[in-house]
Amino acid sequence: MLQARGCVVVRQHGSHVRVRCGECSTTVPVHAGRGIPPGTLRAIERDCEPCLGPRCLR
Repeated sequence: MLQARGCVVVRQHGSHVRVRCGECSTTVPVHAGRGIPPGTLRAIERDCEPCLGPRCLR
């Protein structure tokens, strides 16, 4: 979803991917068979808000 909005994967270490969009960056967990918990999703959204705008993942 973030890549569709112009973010790029910077690196991956295990099951975590570091994503950069403009000047913003965040870490996204990628665990097989599991979704992203709501609190983690809000943190990712908050990290990307300066570059992508409010509620960028909704």
